[in-house]
Amino acid sequence: MLTLSEDALALIAERKQPVHIEMPQSIEGCCLEITPCPSVRFGTPRNQSGYTLKEIRNTRVFVPDCLPNTRPLTIRTRNLLGLRLLFLDGWRLV
Repeated sequence: MLTLSEDALALIAERKQPVHIEMPQSIEGCCLEITPCPSVRFGTPRNQSGYTLKEIRNTRVFVPDCLPNTRPLTIRTRNLLGLRLLFLDGWRLV
């Protein structure tokens, strides 16, 4: 289940753009596979195949079809050097 926090909703409303979650990219080693947390970006994805457009709390969010639906995930904001950025909270590496 994917949700949006109040601070993320405010930032998205301020920017007046849809958001998308980048496709998760797996890193494979000899005996393990790790999938780092994908980025959350403003705008539509370059290649929309493999994405589903979802309306979450009156906000358009492009979600990758391969995104696991086993844990609750939340799009939140964080401040980095004075910039407010979106990130995906609740992601597990394994």
